[in-house]
Amino acid sequence: MKKLNVWLTGSMVIAALVFTSCNRDDDGPMMMDDSFYAVQLGGEARVTDPLNPGQTIEQGFLNLRTVVTNTVLTIAENEGGKYDALQPYFSVLLNEVGRGETSGFITLVLDFTEFLAEATGAKNFQYTGLDMEAAHDPVRNSRMNGRINNADYDLFVQAVVEGAAQANITSSEVIGPVGQLLESVREPIVQRADNEGLDLYTRLGGSGLINVADDGEPVRLVEAGYAPLEAVVTSTVLVIATNEGGKYDDLQPYFSVLLAEVGAGNLSGFTTLVTDFSEFLAQAIGSVNIEYTGLNMADAHNPAVNSRMTGLVSAADYDLFVEAVVEGALENNVPMPVIQEFGGLLNSEGLRGAIIQR
Repeated sequence: MKKLNVWLTGSMVIAALVFTSCNRDDDGPMMMDDSFYAVQLGGEARVTDPLNPGQTIEQGFLNLRTVVTNTVLTIAENEGGKYDALQPYFSVLLNEVGRGETSGFITLVLDFTEFLAEATGAKNFQYTGLDMEAAHDPVRNSRMNGRINNADYDLFVQAVVEGAAQANITSSEVIGPVGQLLESVREPIVQRADNEGLDLYTRLGGSGLINVADDGEPVRLVEAGYAPLEAVVTSTVLVIATNEGGKYDDLQPYFSVLLAEVGAGNLSGFTTLVTDFSEFLAQAIGSVNIEYTGLNMADAHNPAVNSRMTGLVSAADYDLFVEAVVEGALENNVPMPVIQEFGGLLNSEGLRGAIIQR
């Protein structure tokens, strides 16, 4: 079986929440009654599979799959922004589904349902995925983007309950043991302290790889956290270059070499600038895989060191550049709180002091 991803492993807690009467010993979480799959879920009786016309499916497996699907969709659809805090953990899957790629979603549902089927006593299914601690560790699970804290775990529990309710599972006899059960599996899942925030790079998507299609160019695999940075940087440079209404007249001299190249149809400098700036930002906000290897900020903005720089930057012109970054971010629908964080980075004393040299 394919390696358990975060949707699957995070949702494991639903197993006992919805489908089991449990026993617990002092050494681990409660274990499900082996007869629950047959007695409560319908067992091996074959019924028509609503997702696969002409095929049949075990009634127990169908019931489990329905609840799993409801839980995943509840988080993914995120109605009213209720599950905003959970979105970063699932960025790879959300990007896939947003592009119409459903293979990861289907695999998730089937893997998790197989886990639940085996755990509840099914004889025809076996789960061989990661244990819960490994599955929630980004180092050991490449589809896990960031470590979970208690608040986000609590929010996930709400999604599980909501997904169960959508399957008409609301009995107090089933929901009652939830608190004790979830506490028994909280420790291996929660791996981030309550006072420790997720870094911005993780919240933008993190290190999971996604496909990015450029106009007229082949599809590229890039990190999910890098893609929005690259998009904003590209928009920022274009905003300055097109200079609608002359808003960025004062910035044009700094980009004279680049503008001349682009005007002549040479985009190599443009591409290098976008890549360098994007990599600088990625490293600055928490990327562990992307490293900026260009000039330090002082040298990069010093014409005596960098021949592509045609003048020393003033405070007023730097402020105007920050405005262009904000405009580029808004063009890419970046939320205002994230824009404000970028503003804090761009206006940090060290960076601002290195760039402004007159």
